[in-house]
Amino acid sequence: MQIATSEVQLFGREKRSMLTRDLQQPSESAKLPRVIIYSGKGGTGKTTVSSATAVSLARAGKRVLILSSDPAHSLSDVFNFKIGRIEPCEIEKNLYGLEIDTIYELKKHMSGFQKFVADSYKNRGVDSGVASELTTQPGLDEIFSLARLVDEAHSGKYDVVILDTSPTGNTLRLLAYPEIIIGGGMGKQFFKLYKNMASLQRSLGNQNQPEPEFFEEVNLLLKQMEDINKFILKPEVTFRLVLNPEKLSILETKRAYTFVHLYGINIDLIAVNKVLPSTNTVGEYFEYWSDLHRKYLMEIDNSFYPTPILRCELQRDEPIGCDALHTLSKLIFKADAADKIFHAGKNFWIESKKDSATNLNREALCIRIPFLSDAEDVKVKRMGTDIVVMVDRLQRIITLPRALYTLEMETFVRESDTLRVFFKEQPMEKMELNANKGVLDKLRASRRLLA
Repeated sequence: MQIATSEVQLFGREKRSMLTRDLQQPSESAKLPRVIIYSGKGGTGKTTVSSATAVSLARAGKRVLILSSDPAHSLSDVFNFKIGRIEPCEIEKNLYGLEIDTIYELKKHMSGFQKFVADSYKNRGVDSGVASELTTQPGLDEIFSLARLVDEAHSGKYDVVILDTSPTGNTLRLLAYPEIIIGGGMGKQFFKLYKNMASLQRSLGNQNQPEPEFFEEVNLLLKQMEDINKFILKPEVTFRLVLNPEKLSILETKRAYTFVHLYGINIDLIAVNKVLPSTNTVGEYFEYWSDLHRKYLMEIDNSFYPTPILRCELQRDEPIGCDALHTLSKLIFKADAADKIFHAGKNFWIESKKDSATNLNREALCIRIPFLSDAEDVKVKRMGTDIVVMVDRLQRIITLPRALYTLEMETFVRESDTLRVFFKEQPMEKMELNANKGVLDKLRASRRLLA
């Protein structure tokens, strides 16, 4: 695919060939494969469920790729087959696997970034070996895993792409990083200012500033993260949570359920794994746990409605290998296709009305957040063209729709599991005053940075 000249020029330099594919945009008409992202608390059987899904679809005649982003890769163990870490390898007919090697991905895409960070540590007296280890910044492995997912989904080779993620906490961080690092429009402006300042200081003889390659790679990383954010909101992409009928597993899954909805991603399925049989055949020792599971299953049904919930009982044998995984998939999905979108719900929308007293427009940005009614502390703050939503310890920066850019945030209310943030139209003279003040504030901030 040809790339326009304007895309090739980046900070006045050409992109390096090994990074070119990162900025190639698929055509609007290109059909995405079905993409399923599995996550859950460690030990719930997330890898087993995602692998069973992959085998079921492959044996139904679809070309399937399953990837693992968990640093403690276990796909090879589940399939009892050595899976590649650089390129996908064939496990059986129609089924391919890849355990993503994030160290390889980092060296391939961020060698200039690594060199600058390592040199910075060494200049401060840190041992070279330790400095090399410190170049792997927290979160980059998750980002490169998602970037590889996007690349493989756009490759056109597969009908279904499945991602088996690291345990829930890391996955939530993975989803948050694009916004935290980019910091919205203000973050991008600051990055450009830093690049210009570094170039000026290097011309004045300060050699401790990053090379142009550093800025090129970071800019590509930011672009890649933006692409990831757009990709995971596509209708073909859904998130699935795997849990066990246990208190800690339920609590963590509730937090993940809220967080993922806050990011506007569709959760189409909850899979409850390792359920003890409800009959009296489990023996006296396990009767207590079987009764406890029944109690927690009722809580799960009530907590995650209307998201469909599938259950799978704890099996007598470990599901190792493709045949055992295929059998397990039948127990989980029954007669349904494993790639079916079981549920789709709207998480963000705008409600509009005109204020009869002032004749000005009044808009409400509505955000559906599960368990919002149970939250103890909810705050919303305006930050330029973004709003920051804080629900207890969770935080999300949401870029406002363009229709709300020029409106003033008024207040917010909680209504069951919906957060409504109200905006009102400003009189023209007030808008001009705010715009002038904003320009002055930016100029003053720039002067302070350059001082």
